[in-house]
Amino acid sequence: MKLTKIALVLAAGLLVASTAFAEGGKGEGLYGFQITNGMADNYQGDAAPYIGGDFQTPEVGFAFQYWRLMTSDYAFTMNVGMGMGSETNEANAAGNPDRKYTSSSWSVRVGGDRAAKIGERAFVYFGPGVEYWTGTRKFENFGDGLDGETEPVKRIGLSGRIGGVMMLSPKLGFNCQVGRFVGRASAEVDGAKATWFTSGFQGSGGLVFKF
Repeated sequence: MKLTKIALVLAAGLLVASTAFAEGGKGEGLYGFQITNGMADNYQGDAAPYIGGDFQTPEVGFAFQYWRLMTSDYAFTMNVGMGMGSETNEANAAGNPDRKYTSSSWSVRVGGDRAAKIGERAFVYFGPGVEYWTGTRKFENFGDGLDGETEPVKRIGLSGRIGGVMMLSPKLGFNCQVGRFVGRASAEVDGAKATWFTSGFQGSGGLVFKF
């Protein structure tokens, strides 16, 4: 699948980056696998020859995240993720097929977090970042020319977050974070374009590994 290949390439790049930082010998490094939730931006067909945007649907997914403590209280961060969503509509009359749409996306974020240790086994962090997100939707049994995969929506924006890490052992810990993004989204279909301001909630949690 195209999105899977993209995510694997980005994850490989992230691992290379983490190795380079580790060789620098400054501070500590954490590498995490997270379950995520967020909002997907979408467009819809409007009165021809226009398209309309500015509506969202929820998505869940996963992300790989890397922190590098550049000093005792500041961390450089990178993460790549994939999201997905699904909805099924069942008719109240026999013989009508179920309508279904699915969504898929991937994203990349780079930022910096201010970190503060709490005792020997935990720290909290908060900070800004820049995020690029893109996603598509696929419709089944909708008719009226709607079936098939849509053109991608692209979004770039600023995000802020706050979270914490609790170490369960010297090398393994648990992470949880929440945040919001504000940005600009766009879509283009057969020369028709739509652009709009967008914002939304993001959250994640999972395991982190210290090295």
